[in-house]
Amino acid sequence: GEMIFSKYLLKGDGKERARLRRHESEPLFGAQIATNAIDEGIAATKIAAEAGVDWIDLNCGCPIYEATRRGLGSALLRKPEKLARLVNGLVQGSPIPISVKIRMSPSGDGEINYQELLLALAELGDNQPAFVTLHGRTANARYRFPANWEAIHAASKIFPRLIGNGDCLTFY
Repeated sequence: GEMIFSKYLLKGDGKERARLRRHESEPLFGAQIATNAIDEGIAATKIAAEAGVDWIDLNCGCPIYEATRRGLGSALLRKPEKLARLVNGLVQGSPIPISVKIRMSPSGDGEINYQELLLALAELGDNQPAFVTLHGRTANARYRFPANWEAIHAASKIFPRLIGNGDCLTFY
């Protein structure tokens, strides 16, 4: 599915609500949200749970301007402690598990901080996310270069419940 802007979901936006629809063939269904506020995120997780969503993925990897200009997506990667507080609050208040998607950097190669982000999430103890997905590129790289699978492997040593992401191609 596509990323859901929690703010608009809470306002009853039909397009955002439609992204919570689960097809009968899906035995497990997660929804990805964009939020930077604990209360907003918790309210969105409750709506998602009522719609039959099994888990929520907090998108901290989206590099598009529409998200980052609002402090969402990869903009959340700039401050690991703030991201950890957000995740901690979501995990505590959500009726369903929370995962987090990150990138290697909030911008380019000069700001690589995925290790710091993963350490901050690991330090949450019982309030850690269920798993983390690491997109093996920086936000500025978008999808132009191959993912850095060596970095993803190293990241799995910091946060073992890690899924590596990148270089998946679909041919139509």
